[in-house]
Amino acid sequence: MAISLTTTVTTTPPLTVSQFYTPAGATPGNVGLCLSGGGTRAACAAMGQLRGLSYLQANGASLLSQVKALSTVSGGSWLGVPYMYMPASGSDDTTYLGTYNANQGALTVGELGSLPPGNAGNPFTSDTFSLVAIAGTAWLLYIATNEVNPANPLPANMLWQTVMGLNILSPYGLYAPRENFEPNDLFSATSESLNAVLTANPALKTTTAHTFAAGSGFAQRPFHICNMGMMVSVKGLDLPPLAPVQATGYGSGVVGSPSFGPAQALDANGLPVGGGLVDSFALPSSFVSLSGDTATVQQVRPWALTDIMGTSSAAFADEIWTTIGYWQKNPPAFKAWLEKESLALLKWIDHTLSADAQRLARDILDHAASPLSASAQAHPAVAEASSFPVDLIPQYPSWPVGGTETKSGSNPNHYADGGSLDNSGLCSLLSYSDIDSAIVCINSMVPLSAASCGIPSPAGSPMGWVVGSQVLVDDTIPPLFGYQPYDDKVGYQPYPDTQPNTVPQQNRAFARNQIFAASDFAPFLRALWAAAGSKNPASGPAVLSQSLQVKANSWFGVPARRAPMTIVWVYLNYATDWAAQFDGNAAVQQLVTSELANSRFPNYSTFDTQLTATQINLMAHLTSWCVVTAEQETQVFSSLFKSPA
Repeated sequence: MAISLTTTVTTTPPLTVSQFYTPAGATPGNVGLCLSGGGTRAACAAMGQLRGLSYLQANGASLLSQVKALSTVSGGSWLGVPYMYMPASGSDDTTYLGTYNANQGALTVGELGSLPPGNAGNPFTSDTFSLVAIAGTAWLLYIATNEVNPANPLPANMLWQTVMGLNILSPYGLYAPRENFEPNDLFSATSESLNAVLTANPALKTTTAHTFAAGSGFAQRPFHICNMGMMVSVKGLDLPPLAPVQATGYGSGVVGSPSFGPAQALDANGLPVGGGLVDSFALPSSFVSLSGDTATVQQVRPWALTDIMGTSSAAFADEIWTTIGYWQKNPPAFKAWLEKESLALLKWIDHTLSADAQRLARDILDHAASPLSASAQAHPAVAEASSFPVDLIPQYPSWPVGGTETKSGSNPNHYADGGSLDNSGLCSLLSYSDIDSAIVCINSMVPLSAASCGIPSPAGSPMGWVVGSQVLVDDTIPPLFGYQPYDDKVGYQPYPDTQPNTVPQQNRAFARNQIFAASDFAPFLRALWAAAGSKNPASGPAVLSQSLQVKANSWFGVPARRAPMTIVWVYLNYATDWAAQFDGNAAVQQLVTSELANSRFPNYSTFDTQLTATQINLMAHLTSWCVVTAEQETQVFSSLFKSPA
């Protein structure tokens, strides 16, 4: 049942971190940190990168504790959301991230093969964290909640978020479910910001609330931006683009003014999107009225960490539906899978479902595991797989902050993975004008390598490609400079200023991501390749410090900067210098060689959501080594954390 609540409305621009959050400790240099998307690979690589930044010191404190803002996308949010909101009863930083090992050459196979309880990597080793198993558990959850609570089942468009909450957030006490397994908690940055929400809304005082981790064992937390997208329509564009949505501990919404020429981006109710934030709890709500900077809304439940982390990574929901669609067409294959994975599924059921749901789910598995003949009667719920809902895409009722026209509408908005728009998290970070430099971790499945094509040379040039631009990088990066992702026939083509519908469909989602000059892309490619040793595999860390002028971008709400800012790129890549540490350690050397040859280490596929403890440990050791080694060679990170003279 919906209740009446009030929310503060913050119109943008301008937008700064400091207008919301001023931590007790200093943040010299106003440094932002971005953790890209990429599923489990990105989460585990980011664990090592944060581990390295926690080890490095400047100004008498760890670099990690002095970061001003953290921007996370998709798999980066799998690591970042629990890190930001970890309760006192959860894992401290040493347990969650692990500690930097300066003597990695002495690691043993046994040490690499295990993770301590409470470590961030543990959920990803579960037998029920492969995409196929996630599809199976989502189906079990959907059927169980429909049977147990038919009057109020778990909505299909909450299945992905809920399964992610159960797997990643629940172990740390960050998921409080209702009877139908929808989350029933809210989040806010600090006790002060939470008290402001609860004072204005006494009806929320009994709701479980999560705030930034604080106290003994926790580094000072930065401002946090969890990135996702909202599907919009724009006149003149054939394919519906995504508007960038931020979820922070203070407010959530679209801070820019997305448009294409004179045509504004419109939401599901035909209303122009953008213009600001509402208190984060209030994003999924229906607008009633506005008085000054306070809006009255109707809401069924507040937005939760489960919502933002799950929506930030919602691209996987399509893969889940593909698997379930196959099972619908091939019921024997579904039954065979249930039988094969019954032990792992029983363990998941016992750890996640309520008593009533457990009984039903166990009954389903008992039927599946029994030696039925081809003509035997299956459990009725198994037959319901054929009626499984099609739409797993996250949907929430929401309304635009900007504009003076009506804000109400009956259609929920569809939300999407943040990586389907900007997988770096950098565009949203730079919407905050008091971020003066940034560390951008691109934890890609695409290894840095030489390419046959590059940036086309200017007309009349005798060379086919701009010198030094024949380097392959992740699709996330070229659009930041106004270029389309790499094509093995035409290289890096600029996005056209007109005729956007002539761009290949797979590249159109990133067409509005430019925040740097196109002329800076070739120097970036040359310098990153040189930093990695100008070869594949790279010899050292693929870490590059670059001074870049920021261009205004109204789609993301990024203001132009008067002075260039420093961007430190950290690109996930194998490094032979790191592997050389194991030259005298044959057992571990063999592990590394095998992973490199057989599993594309460290650039595992984004769809390999389940990794082993060994794979996770190797990746975190590699990425922490890259951060620490780059710092020891050039002070590339500590040089950012300095206050202006």
